[in-house]
Amino acid sequence: MVNWRRRVPALLVGMPDRAVKTVSDLLERVRNLRKLWRPDAQPKSRGEELALWFRGQRSANWGLSPRIYRPEFARAEEAEIFLEFQSKALQLLQARIPQSAYEWYFLMQHCRSPTRLLGWTDNPLLALFFAVDEDRPRGDAAVWLLDPSWWNDKLEMPFSGPILPEWKEARFWLYELEDAFSTNVQAAQPYPVAIDPPHVDRRLTVQGSHFLIFGTRKNFARTKPVRGPKSRLAKIVVHRDAVLRIHQELERCGINRFSVFPDMDNLGIEISRKWRKF
Repeated sequence: MVNWRRRVPALLVGMPDRAVKTVSDLLERVRNLRKLWRPDAQPKSRGEELALWFRGQRSANWGLSPRIYRPEFARAEEAEIFLEFQSKALQLLQARIPQSAYEWYFLMQHCRSPTRLLGWTDNPLLALFFAVDEDRPRGDAAVWLLDPSWWNDKLEMPFSGPILPEWKEARFWLYELEDAFSTNVQAAQPYPVAIDPPHVDRRLTVQGSHFLIFGTRKNFARTKPVRGPKSRLAKIVVHRDAVLRIHQELERCGINRFSVFPDMDNLGIEISRKWRKF
């Protein structure tokens, strides 16, 4: 059984081995990585800058595995989960009904069903928020960085950048429901691919969401193509003693539970946090 939380080799860190302690520290590391990964590029506008994805995790020792590949779902059947979610969710939908397997799949991910999707954001401060959003930190946290265009180039995609769900290449990672029961769902590809989602829910837009959809390999951090010296996957460790301080710093910048998860439940959580005694 793959343990998605086991320690990641130091060679993946790709930067000086010291943990950040402030928001400014993190942003400086991001700037340095941009220069390292694209030293000769002089973009004429912000739209031409190197597009990076970020993922915050509460433990610096965790790998990069989607929920369905974690130990608690070792016996999960993806096609059965897909069918159950789709059949029961129809009566609960308040917006439009998803029109494709991918739209259903991204909605499943949003509703916390186990999928082969691993979420990322294009906002480093949001990733930092996810890394430190814990009342009782237990250790160092981490923010991962990925150049999605570099990764899809490693997969020899016929274009630059993340794929889109409606493109023909996307069908190699996710089948329609009927085919999922007659086919080994993860058999088509071993490695994950970077994909941009349809915004079937407001949270996807608010959070600047992007995803890796996995194939058969269960821990992206341990796949051979990202372990070399030219890798564009890196990890920034957030010092355990700075987690609460960084969380407060982000709140002062307007990044909190309600801004990241704009719904009634998280409005209540944010108000409770605001007025609770230290």
